[in-house]
Amino acid sequence: MSEMPTFEELERRVRELEDLERQLRHTDALLEDELSWRRLLIEESRDPIVVLDQDAAVFDANTRFADMLGYSRDEVAKLHAWDWDAVLSEAQIRDLATRVDATGQQFETQHRRKDGAVIDVELSNNGATYRGQKLIFCICRDVSDRKRAEQERDELIRSLRDSLAEIRTLRGILPLCSYCKKIRDDEGYWEQVETYIRKHSEAAISHGICPECLKTHFPDVYTSLHPDAP
Repeated sequence: MSEMPTFEELERRVRELEDLERQLRHTDALLEDELSWRRLLIEESRDPIVVLDQDAAVFDANTRFADMLGYSRDEVAKLHAWDWDAVLSEAQIRDLATRVDATGQQFETQHRRKDGAVIDVELSNNGATYRGQKLIFCICRDVSDRKRAEQERDELIRSLRDSLAEIRTLRGILPLCSYCKKIRDDEGYWEQVETYIRKHSEAAISHGICPECLKTHFPDVYTSLHPDAP
């Protein structure tokens, strides 16, 4: 028959259990803080975020990232980065995953959605070690609207520059023949005024007869149109 523990032993065991309970409560608090921090950084972020492991497989992703690509969270969890990147190859992505460190990288690429549509994305990522495993934290911003606006701006600027060049051409001194009224172009060829204008502007040419020419060349018509004219 075993001996009954002494009061001192019981008191020591109680203290050990109390210490263990405090450690467990502290661990639970740390875990809760970590979960809250994770929710704050990832799930509550306004940006689409995906976390990759060192093989470029999805370790975690928030709902905004899944929505941006048109997948469910469960579907995204089964993907690798090359499943959605429309520019970089698998080999290039693996190389980037190997080289990225805490200083991070930022560049533009394109992502392919589940429905096949391609969107422009600005990607910011950095590597970190988590529980002995390298992870890559990626913020992916859809910049398709910005890229479209930039393209429209560039096209407008080109159009305005072309129009300005045409205006400058037409406002310059034109070599005009005193008799036939043809214009000499930059290569020394003479051409009709309407031909020159059509080449150097978007103006459409129509023909008519001014009253003076009508009177000179078609007096009968002029008289019928202007019976009271002298």
